[in-house]
Amino acid sequence: MSATRPPFLYPPGSPLMHPPLALEQARLYGFWVAGDLAALQASVDRTLNACSRGQLHFTVLTHYVLLSFAEIRHAHSAYPMDVVKGWGTEIDIVTWVMVGCSKPGDPWPTFYAYPLHIWVDDCMALVNGRELYGYPKYECLYAMPARNEPPATFRLAAKGFQPYAPETELAMHPLLDLDATVGVKDEPTKDVLAWREGLIACMHETPGFWDTHPAWRKKFDEWFDFFPGVEQLFLKQFPDGDGHRAVYQAIVAAPAKIKAIHGLSLLSGRYDLRLHPLDSFPLQRTLGWQLGVQPAHCGFCIEFDFEVQAAVELVDNSRIDGDAR
Repeated sequence: MSATRPPFLYPPGSPLMHPPLALEQARLYGFWVAGDLAALQASVDRTLNACSRGQLHFTVLTHYVLLSFAEIRHAHSAYPMDVVKGWGTEIDIVTWVMVGCSKPGDPWPTFYAYPLHIWVDDCMALVNGRELYGYPKYECLYAMPARNEPPATFRLAAKGFQPYAPETELAMHPLLDLDATVGVKDEPTKDVLAWREGLIACMHETPGFWDTHPAWRKKFDEWFDFFPGVEQLFLKQFPDGDGHRAVYQAIVAAPAKIKAIHGLSLLSGRYDLRLHPLDSFPLQRTLGWQLGVQPAHCGFCIEFDFEVQAAVELVDNSRIDGDAR
């Protein structure tokens, strides 16, 4: 199929980069927040399973969603033509849904981290992420701790409509507040294996964390042993001129490869997440989070360099038979 496609036409001075993308001096905080399994599976059915049309089936593994806040101080393309262009910084705030991908006849699924929602502070990061991989990136304002500050306060405001109404003007609205409450300790370690084992133990000690087939859990833990260097999964699509059809629609996967780890810690204690209503991003429906306050579990931090490599198509749904309008 790829041999029949025309070459992509890069205009002079195009800001669009080729993969792999090198993301260096990254500092990522993560927290697990309980959603609703039915809501999450419905979101995956509307996106990944609708695109795969039975070639693959995607199952949500846990109703806990990983919320991450990442500061990347040095982002650039490692492609020879693009590495000479320069570099930038970016903030990425993501809700990751853990999914298993099953193929007919295969006894074991392949595991992926699926970014159902993502917000960024930089237009270049938005353009490259959407066009290269299909990251569903949107513009945001944010607050997160500086590198020398305790990990106590995180904020996300997103540009959208609240409420949906003909008279509503597009604007920034608060969406997420995450705050340390009592007993929070930042516990650094240099032992990567112990850090991952501690994180996995905390996840599975969290009430009801594991929702799917019991036999899959051991395989999932083995996959998570490489976290955060895991396979990411995307629905990549572009609409036609009237917005009803996709001129390109595919499920693609791209590995995140760890290049170096500079710091690790587990955040013990209690964090609370407050979800605000925002009609453009109804996380209470897509994730099953509660409007208002709910606990966030198993906090952690990692400082590292990593690389997102070229995406590989798992399903190309760009051409279908008949009229599905």
